[in-house]
Amino acid sequence: MKAAYYEQTGPAEHVLVVGDLPDPEPAADEVRVRLAWTGVNPSDVKARSGARGPAMPFPRVIPHSDCMGVIDAVGAEVNPARIGQRVWVWNAAWGRPNGTAPGLVVLPQQQAVALPDNLPDEVGACLGIPALTAAHAVLTDGGVAGQRVLVAGGADAVSID
Repeated sequence: MKAAYYEQTGPAEHVLVVGDLPDPEPAADEVRVRLAWTGVNPSDVKARSGARGPAMPFPRVIPHSDCMGVIDAVGAEVNPARIGQRVWVWNAAWGRPNGTAPGLVVLPQQQAVALPDNLPDEVGACLGIPALTAAHAVLTDGGVAGQRVLVAGGADAVSID
């Protein structure tokens, strides 16, 4: 598969490589997603740039956390009916070396969520971390019923007044 990856932190133009890597295979409770769209989050850029520290968590990192794609293989403990399912993916790179900047990503099946038929593919790549952050902000600690909520469109932020 083609993948973007880095083996040291720094500016993208100095550390990102696009090359061929072996296709990953899903383990028992995992699915493999063939990517159609990938999302880039601030945390992805910070990790690659070294803003979180120069230490690499793994010798090679395939960046990015969110994507949209189609499940094309499943592990032994996953219902094979999921093959062909359109999904959106969240936090693919959390605690793992392989994120959503290749053609294929393998991750626990619960992180590949069915994408409703009425949503365009590209919307799926935008759901992950941004949508979950927004939902967390407005649904936790008693929710926002009776409060004013500012949603700063395009600014990657949600705040409560």
